[in-house]
Amino acid sequence: MKISVYGAGYVGLVQASGLAHLGHDVVCAELSANRLAALAQGKTPFYEPGIDELLAKGIADGRLRFTSDPAVAASHGDVQFLAVGTPPMSDGSSDLSYLLTAADTIAQHAPADSLIVTKSTVPVGTGKKLAARLRETAMKVGRVATFRVASNPEFLAEGRALPDFMEPQRTVFGVSDAKSEAQLREVYAPLNLGEERTLVMSVESAELAKYAANAMLAVRISFMNELANLADATGARIDSVRDAMALDPRIGQKFLNSGCGYGGSCFPKDVTSLVKQGQAVGTVMRIADAAAAVNVVQRGLLAERLIDIFERDGRKPADCVVALWGLAFKPDTDDVREAPAIVMAEKLLQAGFTVRAYDPQAAGTGSTELAIHGKFSTVSSPLAAVEGADALLIATEWREFFAIAPSIVAKALRSPNVFDGRSVFSPEEARLAGLRYEAFGRAF
Repeated sequence: MKISVYGAGYVGLVQASGLAHLGHDVVCAELSANRLAALAQGKTPFYEPGIDELLAKGIADGRLRFTSDPAVAASHGDVQFLAVGTPPMSDGSSDLSYLLTAADTIAQHAPADSLIVTKSTVPVGTGKKLAARLRETAMKVGRVATFRVASNPEFLAEGRALPDFMEPQRTVFGVSDAKSEAQLREVYAPLNLGEERTLVMSVESAELAKYAANAMLAVRISFMNELANLADATGARIDSVRDAMALDPRIGQKFLNSGCGYGGSCFPKDVTSLVKQGQAVGTVMRIADAAAAVNVVQRGLLAERLIDIFERDGRKPADCVVALWGLAFKPDTDDVREAPAIVMAEKLLQAGFTVRAYDPQAAGTGSTELAIHGKFSTVSSPLAAVEGADALLIATEWREFFAIAPSIVAKALRSPNVFDGRSVFSPEEARLAGLRYEAFGRAF
């Protein structure tokens, strides 16, 4: 099948590479010259396990091509996936300008009766706006052509995007007619999707389903973080509380870890957008709004606790070095967008501390965010970060951190302070090693 994809960002590149791997003939449009130059060499502009190999294979097999001209992509595909950015505007609502610009190109150049599919996360009602834009533009240029619009939201988790594409937990088809459903089923036929995990619904329901999933996960994270803060204030142990909750089958085990908050390109943006969508139709999304507000506070809380403790100890920030383990918002990615590590590093640097960071993948992206600060640097190993430092702050739960014993960290630090935002260390082992150990809800 001939398929077009618009946007070679995270979602678009996984979609284009994945569909080429399934045997489709894919043309992907991307406007960034730097990104296109990297893709021409078979290199992705971000870190995601396995994607480089899939990209290179698609190009070598001739099933995946990139173009800087959206009209070339538009004229190619019988099915066209829109995976362009929908960044937040100043008020938190979603900017659909990239999507509507792509729609104008499609209306002028795409084969008549093409299926236009939103892969980007878009507000409820976008499908109707997109259909109207396609009709209006086609009329303006004198084309007698109709287009069908569908929604096929992505449910990719950064760090495991390829398994999520190849073996999806669920696949959602938001369609208005049987032909669109049949085409989407043909697109994904090589995956042998099970009927029990393939959901067919209206376009509006599919659009809302994506926001609903992300908002629910964000709510769980923020609720657990509030519980951890309450545990700190009352002497409870959040690990024990979590274990008791997880054994309830109505709750389950996933997303019950407390910590320094969520980040990334999806949760913060999508939760805020959901709140704005509710406001637009007169429905107040109080729980989603509260989850976002809790997270804003939580991301900076551990750095603030560090600053307060050092002030009480009479330590001058200008004389102190903080080792920072992790810059990415989660393991197995180099994405630092809205990352708690960046928020905490900003607070520490503004307070006058020197921050020395290690991240196995996000040193470059993290340095770009924090380069304005002369007292920020990155190093090549976790122990190089802590050597001679006055505190260790753990912001990302990379697997390699769990393999480092607290006793080793205690020997390397100049002052034995650990602020563990991801529950990497055992509190008992940390304190036996002589460390002053601070974490969320993990007091004795």
